[in-house]
Order: sequence, then C-alpha cells, then structure tokens
Amino acid sequence: MKKTFDLIMPGLLVAATGVGAGDLITGAIAGNKLGLLIWLPIIGAFFKYILTDGIARYQFATGKPLVHGWVKELGKPFRYLFYFYLFIWSYCVGGALLNGATNSLALMTGMPKLFLSFSLCALAYFLVWTARFELFEKVMMVLIGLMFFAVIATSATLIQSPGELFQFKSVSFTSPWFLGLLGGVGGTLTIVCYGYWIQEEGRKGNEGYQKSKIDLAVSYSLTGLFSISMMIIGSKLPEVSKEGTKFITQISDLFLRELGTWAAWLFKIGFFCGIFSSLLGVWQSVPYLYADIRLLDKKEEEIDLKRSQPYRQFLTFISIASLSTIGMKFQFIQLIYAVVGALFIPLCALSLLMLLKRTEDPAFRNSRFQALMMMAIFLFFVAYGVHALVTKIT
Repeated sequence: MKKTFDLIMPGLLVAATGVGAGDLITGAIAGNKLGLLIWLPIIGAFFKYILTDGIARYQFATGKPLVHGWVKELGKPFRYLFYFYLFIWSYCVGGALLNGATNSLALMTGMPKLFLSFSLCALAYFLVWTARFELFEKVMMVLIGLMFFAVIATSATLIQSPGELFQFKSVSFTSPWFLGLLGGVGGTLTIVCYGYWIQEEGRKGNEGYQKSKIDLAVSYSLTGLFSISMMIIGSKLPEVSKEGTKFITQISDLFLRELGTWAAWLFKIGFFCGIFSSLLGVWQSVPYLYADIRLLDKKEEEIDLKRSQPYRQFLTFISIASLSTIGMKFQFIQLIYAVVGALFIPLCALSLLMLLKRTEDPAFRNSRFQALMMMAIFLFFVAYGVHALVTKIT
C-alpha cells in the first residue's frame, strides 16, 4: 500500500491543489445550468494531463524544472513579468482559499471567522515552514482521502439510474459555465509545481517518467470524477449560489433532505478538506517557483529550495497577503488576475511546443498527437481567455 501511495502521491498533490473553492462552485453551477455534460470535465482534465505530462517530460529530459527553460529562452525581462504574475496570482488565490476554508469551518463549528482565519493560516504556515516534505505528504493524504470519498460518495447516492448521467439541457458553447468548467478543471499555475514534487520523490530519466505517466493518469481521472460529482450535486438543486457560505448551506440542506444528517456532515467535511488541501498545496508549492527563479544564478550545485530564504520569504508573503483579504471584496484585483490567468495556460502550451522540440533525448519530445493537442489547448484557451475577459469587463 505504501509503495502505491508513493507512486501516485505527486499526482494526487496536483489534483488536490488544483481543486479550489471556485472549481467546486463552478462544477455545481455548470451542472445546474447545463445538466450532466459529463464529457466536459473529462476533456478539461485530459487537456491538463497533456500539459502536466509535457512539464514532466521537459524536466526528465533536462534535469531542470520548466521555469529554467522559460528564463533561458526569454531572459531577464521574463523574470520581472513572472514575479508580477506570481504576486497577483498568489494574492487572489491565497485570499480566496483562506476565505473559503474559513467560511466552511465556521459553518461546522460556529467559531468566529477572524479566529479561524488566523488559525488556519498559522497551521498552513507552520506545516510548510518545517520543510518536512514527508509530513506535508501525510497531512495531504488524509485531506485528499476525505475530500474525494466524501464528495464522490455523497454525489453517487443522488443518482437514481445510470441514464441520469446522460441528461443535459440545451447548451450554448459560449456559456461562461461551459467555458469555465472546461477551462478550470485541474488548476492553472500549480501544474508547473508538479516538477518540484517529482524532484522531491527523486524521480529521474525514463524510469521516473514511466511512474509519472501512472500518477498523472490517476490524478486527472480523480479530478474529472470530482468535477462530475459536483455537476451531479448541482443538477439536483433548483439554483446554486455563487457565494461560498450559501453554496455550502444549499448543498448540505439537499443531502439532509435526501439522505439524512450523516450525508450533510460528510459533505461539509469533504468540502472543507477540499479547500484546505488546496490552500496547503498552494502554500507549499508556489514558493518553489519564486525561490527557484531567485536562486537560478547561484553557483551551488544543490540548493534545498524548501529551506532557502526566498522560499520562506514568499511563504510569509502569501500568508500575510491572504490574511489581508479577510472579508474583502476585491473585484479590481480579480479583473487583473483574470487577464494574467487567462494568459498562463496557452503560453504554457506554446512554450512546451517549442522547448520540447529542442530536447536532446528524442524519447521526451512531443509526438505528433501531443503536439496537436498542445496546439488545440493553445487555441482553445486563447479563445476562452478572450471570452472570460470580455465577460468580466462587460
């Protein structure tokens, strides 16, 4: 059992970190508005699988994370643009996750939100600051297990017959919920952090890549299944609120009516574990990116990024920045995030198309199918980004 978990753990970390409060709500609203278009999250998860697989292949081919290739190709101007993106992304996502986890736990315990926000932030900060990857993995394993079991198991009980899974409403392909679900499955920036997690596991070369193919297949299968589960739940509600506290209450009341108190509590626990595991994953992984770029020119052969000063500086930033958003409505900053966020996935796909052409080992280059998929991802997410931006502005 331990060997199995060791094999799939990096992929599970990607899955858990990529599922935030926004993804949960988007999945439920998509199910409510569109019906059970179960192929949507499957395609979305497959897109992210292709990209994360490419990120892994670049690292196995070069021995370096993908950000090294970006800096090498784009030079110093890229660093400053990436810093800007990273700080904006971390502020928005960190704040959203902390507020989501706080509201979820407050509903279960009735404790003051301010106290819970500081407590959850301090707990995440401590777990990451200790720099013990094994401890981080164990905590995440518990949260991931509860999250997937609670949400998938409770949603499955709502299905009366297999035929329900193929019922859907008339859908516009430009619907924000259609595009949001297809584009939002599996996270954005956090997929780049997969390279650091496989580095922690000591994976290298072709043998390491064969392991990664397995764990990424498990990861994105669970991600797709999780999104389908949220669509099932949303399809059973007359309406779904976009506001986190009302959203949790609506679904808890649904399970209370349909299945009883145990199901309502199981969903609440799973929802909290989903958001807190994403928060913990972001706290632990995103500082890698900042520290790696800051220390790129250092002469030391081996640097433990987790214990480096830049890593801990960024960890401190994301913790304090997230606390500063408690109870705040920051529409303007979300607009900026929508712009830079919409750029990330297509630019990642485009960079992988170029960088993987130049790897010395042909075994890690894109096949025709992989190259075609990356081009399709690039084109789709450019269209998705433009549509999301226009929607935000109007």
